[in-house]
Amino acid sequence: MKISRRQALAFAGATILTRARWAFADKPMPAGFVGHGSPMLAIDPVRGAELRKWGSALPKPTGIVTITPHYRARGLKIGHVGKGKALYSFPDFMKAKLPSDLDYPSPDNTQLAHTVADFLAPLEPSFDESRAGFDHTTWMPLRHLFPDAPVPVVEIAMPFFQEKDFFKLGRRLSPLRHQGVLILASGSITHNLASMNTSENTTERPFVRAFDDWAEKTLRERDLDALLDWRKRAPNAELAHPDDGGHFRVLLVALGASSGVATFPITGIEMGTQSKRCIELS
Repeated sequence: MKISRRQALAFAGATILTRARWAFADKPMPAGFVGHGSPMLAIDPVRGAELRKWGSALPKPTGIVTITPHYRARGLKIGHVGKGKALYSFPDFMKAKLPSDLDYPSPDNTQLAHTVADFLAPLEPSFDESRAGFDHTTWMPLRHLFPDAPVPVVEIAMPFFQEKDFFKLGRRLSPLRHQGVLILASGSITHNLASMNTSENTTERPFVRAFDDWAEKTLRERDLDALLDWRKRAPNAELAHPDDGGHFRVLLVALGASSGVATFPITGIEMGTQSKRCIELS
């Protein structure tokens, strides 16, 4: 269903009331980037504890807007509308390793979804009526960060944008932070599945450390030009992201939604090639 300008204006009246209720007195909600790891994240005691610690240190959000490269669409689409539901959106051999009853029953997100549509109206967003719930790279991190599923969650499909446009998308979402909404990108600073090793005695690949260190340094220096041109400026970019780089590029949405001041609540490398780095952006 396409959202027209007229519909967006109709939503605006409700949005004004929403903004009044969601006034964030002290400072905006941080934006964030979470390294989502594998589908085993749902039951990983180490990663889970790290994420719970980070989540407990965050202000309680009034809502959460997520974006992940695991859910993509042409054009700008807003995903599942209604009460939150976990999708087991990964191969059957992985499903067999997890309990079948895991869920993330967050509250009805209809009002927040329309508020997001209002902010994105110039980009002509539409609602993805075929979407039945949240991708695992959304609900699994949230299951640890906010285990009681206390607030509505809206998932935006990752569009086929250039780097600068992802940053601009984050800019459009940024005002939501002043209403207490957490803008959360779910990806991975490095993402080379072909070189991944699941054995306990995995040796860290040098290209992973070099890329991960570059990302930390560049974020600390707030070098936006370098981050937008990461394919050319980052060391070992083609090894760190041999695919289209979507797992890194979603970071630019969180960066655009923030002032760019980064801290790193979780760091480290797992399975030889996967950065665990999570980023909090004020």
